[in-house]
Amino acid sequence: MRTVFHVSDADAYRVTESKVRNLLADESVDIDAVAVVIDHPNSIDAAAGRLRETTEALVSDGAKVKLCTNAFGGADAAEEAFPPGVELVSSGVGELTRLQTEGWAYIRL
Repeated sequence: MRTVFHVSDADAYRVTESKVRNLLADESVDIDAVAVVIDHPNSIDAAAGRLRETTEALVSDGAKVKLCTNAFGGADAAEEAFPPGVELVSSGVGELTRLQTEGWAYIRL
């Protein structure tokens, strides 16, 4: 099973790490992949700044952290502020649609 978390709020991003870890630790589900799609400028800034440790932990745990290019344009963070493993996607909603079409489970935080 593959799961994508949709994050549009910095406060929601704060709890993303624990949600992903809980999912990965749950032995009742077989998780093949986890992605986190961030589609708001404030959340992108938080992921690069005050919540960078969350971003690093997610990447370390094997999650794919994906930033909406459209929202990134309104953020203050530079691409270099993110650890390796974080990627820009053409649009957050497009990525969410694509992943769901490919059978990914969707969780909105």
